[in-house]
Amino acid sequence: MRTNTMSRRTRARIVPVLAATLALAGAGVALGAPAQAHTAYTCTVEPLKPVFSHFNSSGVKVLDYRITASCSGSRSLYIQQERWESDAWPNGDDYLGTSYFSKYLSAGTSTTIHNYRTLVDGEIGYEEVYQKIRFKVGSGGVWSGWTGWHTSSQLSISN
Repeated sequence: MRTNTMSRRTRARIVPVLAATLALAGAGVALGAPAQAHTAYTCTVEPLKPVFSHFNSSGVKVLDYRITASCSGSRSLYIQQERWESDAWPNGDDYLGTSYFSKYLSAGTSTTIHNYRTLVDGEIGYEEVYQKIRFKVGSGGVWSGWTGWHTSSQLSISN
């Protein structure tokens, strides 16, 4: 008894279309899809793509690792930020450091956190830097657990 009612010709047309669809779906992940805002307990926090800020007195580039936060209700935020430099396979990404931020936001307010850090010269050519954040939300002495990690887009910048 035959259970497959599609002809070989029909299957031959569907398989390439399915493969192309799956490839396009994965392209956003492979190309470093842009950061998205993340909401928990009426607060939204987003790690923004690092940007060049200025040169320090030694002539080293300084980057601004920005985070935006807003709350529709009055809340306290505790944010953990990790800074990373991306490396191609088979090398793992390079850890650059961690910072913590505590903010209180009144209902309906927002803020941008600026974390200025010198550009680390870890390789010849361009550095590809990004940040990962997670956060807790507090109200009336009660705190949520940590959210999952949220990753910004990468900045590719020469040394």
